Amino acid sequence: MKRICFVQMMLLTLAPTLAWSGESLSVQHSIVAIEKDRFHGWPANNGVWQWGNEILVAFTQGDFELHRGHNIAGRQDTLLSRSKDGGETWEMFDPEGFLDDDNEKFKAEGKKALSEPMDFNNPGFALRIFATGYHGNDDPDGGFFYSYDRGQTWNGPYSLNGLNDHPEIKGKKLSPRTDYVIQDGKHCRVFISAEDPEIELARLACIETTDGGRTFDFVSWITPEAEDYRAIMCQTVQVSDDHFVTAYRKIYQGGNKLATIEAYESKDGCKTWDILGTVKTMKTHSNPPALVKLEDGRLCCAYGDRHVGEMRARYSADNGKTWGPEFIIRDDFQPMDEDPDVDEPGRKYVDLGYPRLVQRPDGKLVVMYYWATEEHPQQFIGASIWKP
Repeated sequence: MKRICFVQMMLLTLAPTLAWSGESLSVQHSIVAIEKDRFHGWPANNGVWQWGNEILVAFTQGDFELHRGHNIAGRQDTLLSRSKDGGETWEMFDPEGFLDDDNEKFKAEGKKALSEPMDFNNPGFALRIFATGYHGNDDPDGGFFYSYDRGQTWNGPYSLNGLNDHPEIKGKKLSPRTDYVIQDGKHCRVFISAEDPEIELARLACIETTDGGRTFDFVSWITPEAEDYRAIMCQTVQVSDDHFVTAYRKIYQGGNKLATIEAYESKDGCKTWDILGTVKTMKTHSNPPALVKLEDGRLCCAYGDRHVGEMRARYSADNGKTWGPEFIIRDDFQPMDEDPDVDEPGRKYVDLGYPRLVQRPDGKLVVMYYWATEEHPQQFIGASIWKP
């Protein structure tokens, strides 16, 4: 049996933060997952799911160990944390048989093709995509788990049956995070990254299943084939019937150009894509975007800014064509003084962010990310709540 982790009931603290526009933004912070001498990170790598005020977020946990780069060591496990009150309190847990379970039977059976179709309209449905190239995941062909009870238990692992034989994908290494948009009970579009293993330059693609996950097919490339950058870690929203917008992390090889968050759109049901422009230019390293369509029609894109050690966001009122001024969600990041990255020029605030973002029924936004403070200097998963 897998261990069940403790319950974290952290009361919110009210933290007024000054937005770049000069307006005061009242933000509430809570702790999603924390454990002594353990490192927690990367919600964007793992996924978020929502059922009204019930929010489920996944993250990676390992031993906390100071060294250059990420302060994580040992076995890296995927855990979950659940809130039933819109992000104010959280329960952290490790479900049986999920993703990196070390059960021998689980390992021996491996992936298989799904025989009975999933019902994407099931009220407790959640889908978790996995592949390779990031913490705790190593499967270049990709696959998925699914749940009908809001992530309490999971079925899988299952293969992306048929996808790796498609001429556009065959021979490529898949590195998707969890990014999907349900179309009906059997039809779901999934947004992935795939790369040539020899040159390691990833590009984004849309794939889909129309038979409840029994088979998957290639739909389109989102980003062009590139010679000098990787397009990874997208987050996609459906603006209207055939209109989709995706934001992603663009990283240039060699460090000669600044990394960016960019956006693309499709107005023909994901058949073709056009670039919208740059959401954010990153001065130090980079961070993936969290994107959500608000109930008032605007888009909100949140991300960590490692150059200044802040969580930031901006809104778009025209479906991603233009973006309003940045505003600060949180600015109290503080690493350990003895962290070897602290004294390296330009890298003081390196290990934070990777957010996921949802909107509660009352209109407030909840963003989840990994963070460190003076009180809790070992990285934990935090959440911030504000009214847009």
